[in-house]
Amino acid sequence: MKALFAGLLLGVLTAQACARPSPAVVDACLRTESVSPKVRYTSITADAFQVTEDEEAGKTDITLQHGPDTVGTWEIKKPQAFGLVFNGKETPLSRVTRLDKRKPPAVFNPYEAIWGEAREGSKSYICATFNFDGLGKSGSFQNMRGLYLIERKAHDGATFYASGNIAVSEK
Repeated sequence: MKALFAGLLLGVLTAQACARPSPAVVDACLRTESVSPKVRYTSITADAFQVTEDEEAGKTDITLQHGPDTVGTWEIKKPQAFGLVFNGKETPLSRVTRLDKRKPPAVFNPYEAIWGEAREGSKSYICATFNFDGLGKSGSFQNMRGLYLIERKAHDGATFYASGNIAVSEK
């Protein structure tokens, strides 16, 4: 009986730890603006990237500091691999939680991404929004955006991916 209770408790705690961001948070980050009274979106100044290269491993980290958090990307040229960095934790794209099935998690240029933070209640997320290497600038892909959300927590945050075809307001 104790083992069953412990298993159920562990399942509930795991589900809460990996709770998905609300649609309002996803929408705010895709649009790079607060679109709901429940969610507060703020831009992150992304003009001071730190680039760290490990030539022996063929690895490059591109990060920026946001308050106490370090966030960014890592990339290995051979074999080709890409992922996100949050406070020293590296998450490859294969371990990112997909919020939709439109597109698989995509590689993006951190210098061209729009970085922000979305807060809803006690939850906070770092957002990186991008337009698929320029495809979002014209034609039928005009409003297509990719989005990574990293849940900010004292421990390792969960990382989510979504994409959307939305009208992004000009700032």
